[in-house]
Amino acid sequence: MTEVIPMRDPLGKAFPNSVALEGVYDAERLSRELKAFDRHFGSPLSAASGRRVLPLRSVGGDPHRTDSGGPSLSGFGETPWLARLPYLRKLLEDLPAPLLGVRLMALAPGARLSNLQSVKCGPPWGLCRLHLPIVSGPRARTVFAGENRCWDPGTLWFVASWRVHAMVNREPFELVHLVVDTCHTDGLSRMFPQQLRQRLDGVPSLSLRPQVPLRPADAQGYRCRFRMPETFANWEQPGHHLPRDSGKGLVTAEVDVHEGVPRLLLDSRPFCSLEHIGEGEFRLCGWSDERTLQVVGTNESRVVLLRTREGSSTYRVRLPALPPTSEE
Repeated sequence: MTEVIPMRDPLGKAFPNSVALEGVYDAERLSRELKAFDRHFGSPLSAASGRRVLPLRSVGGDPHRTDSGGPSLSGFGETPWLARLPYLRKLLEDLPAPLLGVRLMALAPGARLSNLQSVKCGPPWGLCRLHLPIVSGPRARTVFAGENRCWDPGTLWFVASWRVHAMVNREPFELVHLVVDTCHTDGLSRMFPQQLRQRLDGVPSLSLRPQVPLRPADAQGYRCRFRMPETFANWEQPGHHLPRDSGKGLVTAEVDVHEGVPRLLLDSRPFCSLEHIGEGEFRLCGWSDERTLQVVGTNESRVVLLRTREGSSTYRVRLPALPPTSEE
């Protein structure tokens, strides 16, 4: 990523750029498992700009998607590669948070990745980015403004990846990290050092609310149609822009139900599935509670409430709703 996106920082600049979490893993076992995998499968990592990436969890479990993903119809699933890495798989299963995208990243000797930034990938937006070095050395470093760190193999790190940073490998061998995106949870907060837990448990952090199942008849009751700012569907846009954009770039949105699963349509095209979190409020499948839509009222007085959240701040837009297309 080369474009740097200005971001508010609800945790404040005093919050560390990286934090060692509880749990140390067997670095030699991780390395042996990865070497055996490479020998058997001929190193199937996708290569670009001195970096190789192997997706272990991706949108729809696609073994060729190396991006971090986002809202989708199918959510995240395991790729076939993960079953071949049992120690890594068990490590991931033990993390106290729902997993989103997971990938192995290898950085070639002498390579540098600059202007790295994953917007909203932090607790204020209900997400976390974790790194676990598998192969590393003292000359392989992660660089933030005024700071650079070397992480030992087998240690697990939270990374403030919404801040601009770089990765540099000056070792004569490949640097290999496991990169894990999760939703933020109270259980994950408890893996942080004690002095940081209070800040993460407070209002600046957004924890994932549990999904509330809907009966098919109840799901049908939330079907409706409304005009929505297109920027709401762009999860990388700053949430505080929602009120400003409420009358701009409108698209026809619809809450529909397909095979019992609520989903969001944009201009009649399926955009993503919806997860019900109670009282007619839905988050986008494959995302956090950072943005939700809520269907309120009956057909005669129905409205849709759009919400975006940044730490302790919530931004709302109230939109009139009409019956779904099929009921006109």
